Formats: sequence, C-alpha cells, structure tokens
Amino acid sequence: MKRLRVWGPAAAWAVLLFALSARSNIPGPGFPYGDKLGHFALYGVLGALLGFGWLRSPKAISHGLLLAIGALYGVTDEWHQMYVPGRMPDVADWIADVVGLLSGYAWVVARSGRTDDAIEQERPA
Repeated sequence: MKRLRVWGPAAAWAVLLFALSARSNIPGPGFPYGDKLGHFALYGVLGALLGFGWLRSPKAISHGLLLAIGALYGVTDEWHQMYVPGRMPDVADWIADVVGLLSGYAWVVARSGRTDDAIEQERPA
C-alpha cells in the first residue's frame, strides 16, 4: 500500500499521458511550437511526481534511474503514436518531454532542500 502512495500519482499521470497520446485530435495552443510547450508542461508534471516519489520512497533510488524511466516512457509514448491515426512520432516532441521531465523533477528536488546524502542518513540500513 505504501508503494501505491509513493508511486501511484506518477503512474496515474503516465496512464493519463498514454490516454492523451491515443487520441487522434488533441486540442492545443494555436501558436507556433505550442505543441512543444504542451509536451514540456505535461512531462514537467510527470517529472515533479517522480520527484515527489523520490522524496517519499523508503528506499534510496537514484535520480538517474528515475529520470531514465521518465525519458524512456517518453520514447514509448512517441512510438505509440505511430499506431494512432493522425499522429506521428517526433524527436522534437521527445526532447520537449525530456526537458519538461528534468525541469519538473529538478524543481521538486531543489525545493525540498534534501540531498541524496540526507535521504540516505534518514533511511534505515
């Protein structure tokens, strides 16, 4: 049950991202590169939720592992779009995903004031 509280919000957001990705028509901002801003914002939330999971996890987890999972999820999201009518994968979308992911994650971790060492010392061996 504790894992669900720790990682459930990030997993639920990933499911929402998958559902959005499965839609043929997604309304978005009508200005140049607005879709990139959308990718940035949506994956920024995912990054923040992964950051919250890192803060709440009873086990030490590397930042790199969580960020790699988020970035790989972005790859699978773009790959998934190959099979959705009217959608196509785009490397620039994935880059916006990763930049958003990193930004959201870094914001949460920086605001927490905690470091890997501080987390390690609080957790039982």
